[in-house]
Amino acid sequence: SVSWSTTFSSIGLTLSSTANLSQNMRDSSIAMTLPDLNISLSRFYPFRRKHAAGKERWYEKISMSYTGQLSNSISTKEDQLANSNLIKDWRNGMQHSIPISGSFTLFDIINVNPSFNFTDRMYTNKITRSWDEAAQKERVDTIYGFNNVYNWNLSLSASTKLYGFYVPNRKLFGDKVVAIRHVLTPQVSFSYAPDFSASRYGYYDSYLKTDADGNVSLVEYSPYQNSLYGVPGKGKTGSISWDISNNIEMKIRSDKDTTGYRKISIIDELGAA
Repeated sequence: SVSWSTTFSSIGLTLSSTANLSQNMRDSSIAMTLPDLNISLSRFYPFRRKHAAGKERWYEKISMSYTGQLSNSISTKEDQLANSNLIKDWRNGMQHSIPISGSFTLFDIINVNPSFNFTDRMYTNKITRSWDEAAQKERVDTIYGFNNVYNWNLSLSASTKLYGFYVPNRKLFGDKVVAIRHVLTPQVSFSYAPDFSASRYGYYDSYLKTDADGNVSLVEYSPYQNSLYGVPGKGKTGSISWDISNNIEMKIRSDKDTTGYRKISIIDELGAA
């Protein structure tokens, strides 16, 4: 096993790679991974000006990062390794993950945080399945070629802060209590991901199975279910949530503090969702 890594700090890029070889002398079997590569690019702002002048533009607040994985492996016999085919005999694939996010302020009071996550998988084959009624068994065929399997999801949250101040009646609270502050923080969140099992994506398929008694059933499968980085899940997802948190503080006079005042928390993060 050999490992290697390097970092380009000026651009936030990290590369790491591993090569593995395992050999059994008894039966001449070999398991090899060459390479297992990882690429990581830390968060950066693609639209930010190198020489900023004036107020920051809204699109300059958009950030993104990147993570990539590449793997190529094989399990075979020693005498077959040299004649192995990279596409047909090796198990390989590549995956890219790109999260994009931003932080904006609307009307100087509302904080908006959108995010978009994209994952892409690249495979060199897919496996189709069908039912052989005469032989009463499943037929499996491997189709070689470039296959792109991706999925994405997005989310959006918005929040603001509302402040309320109350100066209590001295007859009820005395001279020690200066003021009471109430901070109300409402937040709304939204998330969505489409159904990647829909036929237009081609990530899932099915066939009719007729058994010896003539019973017919539908068998669903994915041509990429055994691939290196899997396949997107089934079903559309979406949610809307809201939350309101409350903080109440009291400011009192204090001889023990150098400022002459001290803050006391009455309610800390009392929320409703």
